[in-house]
Amino acid sequence: MTKLYQNIPLEGAECQNPIKEHSKFWNEGKWDNFVAPLLPEDCSDQTLVDMGCNAGLFLKLAKDRGYRHVVGIEKDSTPVKEGLRYRDSIGYDYKILKRVLGTNFGGDGNFDIRELPLADITIMSTFHYYVYINIWLKYLDSLRSKTRQVLLVSRPRMKRMHWRASSSLGELRNYFSEWAEVGYLDGVSGENDPSPRNLFTVVFESPLLERVPIDSIGMRKDDDDTMYMAIMDFAHQVAREGELDPFQSDYYRKWIDRKKGKWSTDFIREFVNNKYKMLVDIKENGMKEPIIVQGDGKISDGGHRWAVLKALGYKSVIVRRLKC
Repeated sequence: MTKLYQNIPLEGAECQNPIKEHSKFWNEGKWDNFVAPLLPEDCSDQTLVDMGCNAGLFLKLAKDRGYRHVVGIEKDSTPVKEGLRYRDSIGYDYKILKRVLGTNFGGDGNFDIRELPLADITIMSTFHYYVYINIWLKYLDSLRSKTRQVLLVSRPRMKRMHWRASSSLGELRNYFSEWAEVGYLDGVSGENDPSPRNLFTVVFESPLLERVPIDSIGMRKDDDDTMYMAIMDFAHQVAREGELDPFQSDYYRKWIDRKKGKWSTDFIREFVNNKYKMLVDIKENGMKEPIIVQGDGKISDGGHRWAVLKALGYKSVIVRRLKC
């Protein structure tokens, strides 16, 4: 019988400490009391990433709540293997990636944040204070443009190991000093609980990213509007059909006409094929980068991404707004 940190109903596996199964501070209890109250009611367009996801219990609960894309990162092989087996047994589509944020003595692991989708919220539940401080600070720098919010479930007092990130609220506020604090929760009573502990939740919001109605931004159009229409039609084909031959599209023919004598045919084919693969990846996994918009809402970079999200029925989108 495989022993797991999390309580998931899976043949051949069980929670390593059954007393925690019905506690407000572990498993579903931790989600219900320290995570869910600070999540939005409508998350149908949104993406959630769970760092240190173990066997993926929170991933399943996030999909139940309505998140469109859900991804977990876990460093240990057994919970990843059993978590994927559990996911497949219930027919869900979240992802669990075996990645190591940092190795012993603070060396780089195999985690690459660029492979993750752009997230609305990144959860770190009793996780971050195991990370070496230099790895932690580098990770925080990259998070600013990769997630709108970070939700941390932490402990107010732990023996401080100076080579690791701190658990305390004061130090978290210091780490996220350039972010806005937008949520806080503590005071869950441990009275009569089978496995109580002292936890709090704090949520920080990135200074760079925001989610806006998708129709509040848009692409600039040519005088004849033909390229705009070609992009929109191509995005709808990808959204509707998935697999298609991009070189049989009006979109490809439009680029041939527009760049005749300027770009080689091979370059145009590579350009169009890369756009096609990007749109398919967005459909399956979500965006990896925010759409860049001017103050007037016109898109400076990300028109193809915006087009395919519209075609897929998104009502809102994450942007990085230029101040000029």
